[in-house]
Amino acid sequence: PRWPSQAMEVKADEEAPLLNQEQVLTQCEKLFFFTLGTLALAGGILSTFCGLLNLMTDFVNFPLHVYATVFGLIITVLEANRFLTLPYIEFAVKFQAFIEEWAHLFSMTWGRALLYFFEGTLLLTSNTAWLDYLASIYMITLSVFALLLAVSTGKKLNKMKSSMVDMARAVNMNDLNYVAKKFDEFDKDGNGTMEPEELRALAAECNAPLSAAETEVAINILDIDRSGHIDKKEFMTWWKTRSYDWA
Repeated sequence: PRWPSQAMEVKADEEAPLLNQEQVLTQCEKLFFFTLGTLALAGGILSTFCGLLNLMTDFVNFPLHVYATVFGLIITVLEANRFLTLPYIEFAVKFQAFIEEWAHLFSMTWGRALLYFFEGTLLLTSNTAWLDYLASIYMITLSVFALLLAVSTGKKLNKMKSSMVDMARAVNMNDLNYVAKKFDEFDKDGNGTMEPEELRALAAECNAPLSAAETEVAINILDIDRSGHIDKKEFMTWWKTRSYDWA
């Protein structure tokens, strides 16, 4: 048998990796002053610019530069729904939906993290100018940040589900009815959609508090039609869908 102090040490050792991950993610969020979507958009534009510049100056590696340009454009378009107030953005959002339909991997944050890493390695192998090295380091760093967010957000969304199941059982309610009731309860303005702050409030009640960056990732998972909001149908679809540890 272990003494209480030994048991506490074992428990602390088991929780240490999670705490370290949270600390690393917190430091990353402090380091990056902008949201993940804004950072990815900037990376996509920078990657596209580097690719186009290399297309005009380096004909030896022409196919490589074409790939870098195309994937840079894809990264840019995948963030279109985060900027719905911009003019003529509807076409970009439709193109985003098309990409995510045919490459579902890119609808997930961890899938986009792989895309950022791939783009970074493409720019790194271009080996033509200091701007390429800068862009490649930026994209690879962004991929690590996105992957950390995907892991932490996925775990917290799963915790939200399990907490609401326990809450439903505590009041002897069917879980679907209880989740629908919770949606209405946290839809403070009664407009039929859940805003980011309302989602954060619900997560906090479920003992799974979301940071601003994690909320952005959660919205990206739940917002199926890329409207920028989560309606009740989308929320219930998320509830019924199998959960994954990575968002």
